[in-house]
Amino acid sequence: MADGGVGIAGLVLGIPGLIDLCVKYGDFLRTKCSNYRHITEISRLYELIATLVMGEMSDLLQFFKSIESRLSVSTRDDVMKMFQVLRDKLESVLAILPDDKPGAWDKLKFAFHDKKLLDGACKDLEQWQSRFLRRAVTFLFFGDLSTSGETNPTARQDRVTARIKRIRSAIIDEDPGTALAKLQLQDFSSSTTFKKLDRTEIVVVEDWNELVEYRRYGSSAGPKEVNSLLRTVRDFATRLHSVDPVVMGLLKCKGFSNDAIGHKLALRFEYPTGKDNPRTLEHLLIDKQAPKHSMSNRVALASKLASAVLYLHSCDFVHKNIRPSNVLVFDDAVPHSAKLSHTTHPYVIGEPYLVGFDSVRKADARSNMIRVEEWKKNIYLHPDRHRMQDGDEFTMVHDVYSLGVVLLEVALWSSMTELGSIGKALWASLEKGKERILEPEKLREKFIELAKYYIPRCIGDKYRDVVVSCLEGLKDEEESRLLEDRDGIVIGSAYISQIMSKLEDISI
Repeated sequence: MADGGVGIAGLVLGIPGLIDLCVKYGDFLRTKCSNYRHITEISRLYELIATLVMGEMSDLLQFFKSIESRLSVSTRDDVMKMFQVLRDKLESVLAILPDDKPGAWDKLKFAFHDKKLLDGACKDLEQWQSRFLRRAVTFLFFGDLSTSGETNPTARQDRVTARIKRIRSAIIDEDPGTALAKLQLQDFSSSTTFKKLDRTEIVVVEDWNELVEYRRYGSSAGPKEVNSLLRTVRDFATRLHSVDPVVMGLLKCKGFSNDAIGHKLALRFEYPTGKDNPRTLEHLLIDKQAPKHSMSNRVALASKLASAVLYLHSCDFVHKNIRPSNVLVFDDAVPHSAKLSHTTHPYVIGEPYLVGFDSVRKADARSNMIRVEEWKKNIYLHPDRHRMQDGDEFTMVHDVYSLGVVLLEVALWSSMTELGSIGKALWASLEKGKERILEPEKLREKFIELAKYYIPRCIGDKYRDVVVSCLEGLKDEEESRLLEDRDGIVIGSAYISQIMSKLEDISI
């Protein structure tokens, strides 16, 4: 295409060059968009471009320029691909917009004929921003942001690094006293009505569009135990208070309240904007009346769920109980008349959100070595969590294993807890009439066997590779050795390259 006045010639090499090119395209697009601001789609596009070349998104782009030398080879390749995609998307948008200053007739014709193209371009850019944020979060939360290794950091790099540190500090380093005052809410009144969601411990506060999860401390708990739990709940509420549910797949936490009489703390979450009718993923998987959703919808759900796990880990927490009963799926809220006239979309999976934080803990805290006895829960646990030996404390990699089992179920659209379905493969016969669940390592082997046999037939090899990576444990792709869960940035980078990128690349 013509460069439209941007003046770029030749091949641009390296992340800094690609970022500079994208910013130049963005600046030029802002100028062109100003001629069409009366069109809704252009206004939306203008805002997207503005976030790219100004404000926090621009700071993040500059941050990636400053850390190129600190990226691993695989991560650098992944980031390069990200910015090559952005460059191509910006070029395609430039091709849509006429070069010359438009007259009234040009604007009218453009509004009628090119709105769909612009709508698609906006969706592409929004999707790119979501993917970019997943990469950025690896370095913002897992990485070391110091510039001590740079010999001559520029003033701009100093400003960008300071900006990134402020972003990080605002999210994960808030003063405990401030957080407690801001997020501790009044307990519910005696007239409040509650409804427990099917197949979960989550409670709906009726008429409030609010969900509640309880952390119980027991009537015999001493002040030290209660205060320890209070700190965990406070820290967790702080992390999830500013989340973007659409991007992160986590619900925004309003705060928490203390039911001293019931000896429990309540984590309180808002419904996502425009969403309604929460159901568990387990409910959808075992619903015999529901349709088997399309492969593209299943991949989209898997990608959003994997994103939620990444963001939770980036907040320095491990979940410990990832399974379908701890994933809520919301529908788009529709008017009552639409429900009556059956104009809703039963063949579209709603938006998934990771919940079930009754056992969540800081990643650097020791796990309570409590054995899970219920087989419908322990089949999702990493084999190490069945041994319960010193050194088997819960880690981020254990969460990734649980995610792999859930993603396998999503691919097959069947629940491992259903004995009349795929779940029957998990049982070993000792003798006639006596059966038991396979031993933990055999269970993992069975999951991998199922993934390798069934998934390529329905979704393909990339999705299979994602599930197997989760179940086997994230590996160094060059040395094929398991990565130790000690260096957060290594684990986070491997998760991006082996899980997120492959899910995003699946096209059905």
